[in-house]
Amino acid sequence: MQMMRDVDLTNGYWGALYVLAPMRGNFCVIVDGPIGCHYVPIDSALNYTDAIPYLQNVYATHILEGDVALDGTLHKLRKLCGELIDRYENIFILSCAESEIISSEGSMLEAEIDGRRIYYIHTRSLDVDDLTARDDIMLYLYEHVAPKMPRLPKKASAKPLVNILGPTYGNFNHYADFAEIKRLIEGIGAEVNVAFPFDCELGDITRLDDADANVLLYQEYGQKLGKALGKPLFFGPIGLQATTEFLLGLADALGLRAEAEAFIAKEKRTTLQGFWDVWRSPHQDIFRTNTFGVYAHKTYAEGLINFMRDELGFEAYACGVKTDRWRSKNAMDIEAALLENPPTLFFGSINEKIYITEHILPTRFIAAATPMPIVCRSTGTPFMGYNGVVYLTQIVSNELFDILYSHIHIEYAPEKDKRRRERDAARKEWEEQLKGSIVIREVRWPEETVAHMEKVLKKVPFFVRVSASKMLRVESEKLAKEQFRDYVTTDDVDQVYNRFKR
Repeated sequence: MQMMRDVDLTNGYWGALYVLAPMRGNFCVIVDGPIGCHYVPIDSALNYTDAIPYLQNVYATHILEGDVALDGTLHKLRKLCGELIDRYENIFILSCAESEIISSEGSMLEAEIDGRRIYYIHTRSLDVDDLTARDDIMLYLYEHVAPKMPRLPKKASAKPLVNILGPTYGNFNHYADFAEIKRLIEGIGAEVNVAFPFDCELGDITRLDDADANVLLYQEYGQKLGKALGKPLFFGPIGLQATTEFLLGLADALGLRAEAEAFIAKEKRTTLQGFWDVWRSPHQDIFRTNTFGVYAHKTYAEGLINFMRDELGFEAYACGVKTDRWRSKNAMDIEAALLENPPTLFFGSINEKIYITEHILPTRFIAAATPMPIVCRSTGTPFMGYNGVVYLTQIVSNELFDILYSHIHIEYAPEKDKRRRERDAARKEWEEQLKGSIVIREVRWPEETVAHMEKVLKKVPFFVRVSASKMLRVESEKLAKEQFRDYVTTDDVDQVYNRFKR
């Protein structure tokens, strides 16, 4: 049996809930499962992750052992549907792992009564991960639910219409990236038709066919729906070049080329000013002498690699795309990669943060994937678009400045007194040397110690290695002299490095 590492995906039930939960409207969701399947995602997850806000239209059957062993579970599901059918126009029943294990026959409750409908969705939580389920449920809503709902009239707008597909709960930084993509679409003169499912009514899914083009926010899921809609499809961009190509490609599909070129020219003078300011500074040299790594889902992994390596000039270490735990067993051993070549900066999830902390690596961690015990609700922290270029450059620069600061030796009062005593002793020694009473003793560096010194310096960010090298050499020689040795040992180097590293 091979144990999978770095798995950060939940199952199909969570994926279905991630898609249904953000939409507004007179509908509810019933979780056909035990008490934990309701309280973990609906009530508890917000306390420690940026996941699903508290939802008042989600109910659960709360299956108990007695239900399974004695009466069966269908009666509880039927009873709950009967209580809710008069309050909601649409009811979505979601299976979970437990109800699938006991073969609950909830699908027989699918019905339509006076325009009110009950849908049973087999989420295949035992077979698929949440990304696959999001792909499937988005297509299900378009193909099976939309045709049964009253079709809403097309938006009265003289502008081309664009759908944004894919922003759901459970994604890293989706509030900010969604807001930036919406800003870009409107900036070239188009209008957002339906933002599905993050910012729309359930009934808006009947308008999906009205759009002239579709923007799929992520590459991990949503392509089934994008292909079914049969309109030009574009993906959320990360980086300067990718954003420009995205805007021009979308504009060509909408007949807005001139408007897009004018918008891009304006963005270069305004939004991107913060990026140009940094790029014209000494940061260019700092970027080129540093390394980075990333281990995230496809959208962020490929976007960050292209931006950090090809546009900012960082050297890429330990970069990979998180694998699908159900389709592949070749997950990257990211822990080993980090130990072999620790990069200056690393973008990833809580797994990688744990590795960096556990092994006391000098690498600085930047969140770029779920799960993470952080909250990303601000719309001002995008990774995508032109604002994403500015924001990423900002956080990368600030991390490098912090690294530089952490390697500056700060002398506290006791250390200053010690230094003063050392200077006085050195002055007296120099006076004695001038009198010819003693001979200056030089400290040797054996080949073994020199080789070890080079290994230790590789753990230090490249752009501060010069000062770190000098500090290690001076302090190591001083340590050898204090112990009345005329040579430096590897233990001397390690002792000094452990004393000064932060």
